[in-house]
Amino acid sequence: MARTFAWRLVFAVIVGCCVSAAVAADGEKKRPDPEQMFKKRDANGDGSLSLEEFKTGMPEKALTKADARFKKLDTSGDGKLSLDEFKAGLPPKK
Repeated sequence: MARTFAWRLVFAVIVGCCVSAAVAADGEKKRPDPEQMFKKRDANGDGSLSLEEFKTGMPEKALTKADARFKKLDTSGDGKLSLDEFKAGLPPKK
């Protein structure tokens, strides 16, 4: 019984060290690449996002403001978001 506990403790320490090293190596959580986010949402591959594509993957809380946000980001007024319009709407990197 004591031997099992000791091995579990050793395992937990090793995992903790690995996680700490990974976090230290990155320094902070990385934001996903905006171009990759855009491509994932661009379901039809036309190079722009419709309102429905824009809403894809949004948490329920964000959906309540999605229409207004989309309209604000669509600076060209064409009813679609270009990659540049999409990037302009992302929060700045820290």
